Amino acid sequence: MLDLARLRVLRELKTRGTVGAVAQALGYTPSAVSQQLARLQQELGVPLVERAGRRLRLTEAGEVLADHAEALLARAQQAEEETAAASGRVVGVVRVVGYQTALINLLAPVLPGLARRHPELTVEVIDEEFVRVLQALVLREVDIVITDEYSALPRPRRPELTAEPLITEPMRLALPEGHPAAASGGPVRLADLARETWVTGHPGTNHAELLERACVDLAGFRPDIRHRSNDIHVIMALVRHAGAACLFPDVGRAESFPGVVVRDLADAELRRHIVVWTRIGADVRPSVRVVLEALRGSAAELTGRFPSLALLI
Repeated sequence: MLDLARLRVLRELKTRGTVGAVAQALGYTPSAVSQQLARLQQELGVPLVERAGRRLRLTEAGEVLADHAEALLARAQQAEEETAAASGRVVGVVRVVGYQTALINLLAPVLPGLARRHPELTVEVIDEEFVRVLQALVLREVDIVITDEYSALPRPRRPELTAEPLITEPMRLALPEGHPAAASGGPVRLADLARETWVTGHPGTNHAELLERACVDLAGFRPDIRHRSNDIHVIMALVRHAGAACLFPDVGRAESFPGVVVRDLADAELRRHIVVWTRIGADVRPSVRVVLEALRGSAAELTGRFPSLALLI
């Protein structure tokens, strides 16, 4: 009988590539990883790994078993959760990664209800916005990822993942109160802000790339980015006190921050989509399914309160 723990080690070696990375991911020592692989080889009687310089790599037989391991481990987890769900229990840990405004407005409000309805469910939340989040999902380090993407900057789809858009929202200009460009109360042209200083997200985020592309493509100038933050409170403080301009999504409710005014863009309509990613088939797990259902309900409630947001499910 195949040992699931050893299969997990083999699967991790295929996805992560080195014994050291596997050890770090699973909380083992490198020697313990090597021992688990050696015992798996002994049990099957075929070589699963081979030396390639200082590294171990999978043999052809190892590749075949690693592919089966992926399916077997997923089915084992599904079996555990569905057995518990059949008795009326939803159990397990669901790890959710997202960016700040989505966590504040979509996920956080549903956590109390999930805790009441499913006391044996643990939802772990990570506030993070980095290029590697989707790879972390593929590697099963997390279970759900909430990302932003813009109509002009779609994220590439991946065959092993499913992407579900929940909400689309307009991007608007956040300006310091009393800014001359905002005096009329009407839409503002980006070209009229060519001499302004700007605040945006950290390099590598879609928010940062959107600002540069919008200013160059729509208004013919490269923005003078003086400040960077992924924290909405820091961004709005810099708009108010440092006089910076900012492109901001409607769900962030920039107008609720003192000293900040919000205006529509006159140049073009820019929209942001809130997208939920899971691994293909992950929603068969009761724990993942109830969190996804809660996020869909949260999106519906949010769009009901703010008509400028559009529900996409």
